[in-house]
Amino acid sequence: MADERLVRPLSLTMKGPGKAEESSLLKPKKKNLVELTLPCVEITIQIERRIQRTVIRGGEGDDLLDEGSESAVYDVVSTASVSEYQSMMELFRGGQPYIIDPFDGKEVKVAFKSVKYSASNGSLKMILIEDVD
Repeated sequence: MADERLVRPLSLTMKGPGKAEESSLLKPKKKNLVELTLPCVEITIQIERRIQRTVIRGGEGDDLLDEGSESAVYDVVSTASVSEYQSMMELFRGGQPYIIDPFDGKEVKVAFKSVKYSASNGSLKMILIEDVD
């Protein structure tokens, strides 16, 4: 069996509306689009199935009902400069971003669950949850 591990450097591309720019009272706020690619140390994905289990007394076995999959959860460990962190926070505060799934290259709508940044070494940890329409 061939080893199909990722050999390319891991990276995460994020894009979406940034925090709205301040403007005068008469003009509507302008949203700027932000695109950011972060080098990653590790990206893990977790997807679970929703299973309903019914145990029937006196019967044989269980009845399992597969109700489909939960949203994917991306756990990202990266490094970022202060300017990259600020761009990422524009996405965090701006609206709902998209990422390019590093495993299959598709665009995925996500929501931020958490962000942790260490300024001393540039360590950035994020948890992103897939938003299925």
